[in-house]
Amino acid sequence: MATRRGPDGTARVAIQGTHRGTNWANVFWCNLSGGATAPQADLDAWLTSFANAAKANLYTPCVNTVTFVQAKATLFQSGGTVLQSLSAMTGTGGAAVAEIDDNSACYVVSWTSSVYWRGGKPRTYLPGVQQGSSTDGHTLVAGDRTAVAADAAAFRTAVNALTHGAITATSLGFVSFNSGNTARPSPLFFNVTGATVHGRLGSQRRRLGKWVI
Repeated sequence: MATRRGPDGTARVAIQGTHRGTNWANVFWCNLSGGATAPQADLDAWLTSFANAAKANLYTPCVNTVTFVQAKATLFQSGGTVLQSLSAMTGTGGAAVAEIDDNSACYVVSWTSSVYWRGGKPRTYLPGVQQGSSTDGHTLVAGDRTAVAADAAAFRTAVNALTHGAITATSLGFVSFNSGNTARPSPLFFNVTGATVHGRLGSQRRRLGKWVI
């Protein structure tokens, strides 16, 4: 599916990798001050820093069978133009421990904001759940839930501190394309104000591919 166009100055970033032979990806949105006219070199440098911030913070609880492949950014600019950037990534999740034997299992981060509507907030699904994160197979132990939320908060702080050349400020957030099941005349960007972690383990069954009979 084609990427929907965000407001000028916003960037869509995808972090992509593998986990025990299956692919995973997480998508983020940021508003970049100066991004509407920033040159290619500044986006390239910014994307590398974003990828490093994600690996150092958000993916700390993921087991080390989770590997990183690349980060990809699309920056929407003035006049209907875009810049695209691709940054190779290396390394693994930060936890060298046993994992839950289920490639679809994930930690679920919900990003909070100052806006309200029916339905859930934007979420990020982190692959590679530690075996010790759950004692009953369906809920997270309290300490790990708190730790993952702290990692998500640290990621937001790190991203919001990013600057490169013409990109003078960054804000992690999300883009709202619809309201009341109707497409907005112009998409709106909203800042992320914090993060919470679901007490229940998440499941991304589509990560395992088509049904096998």
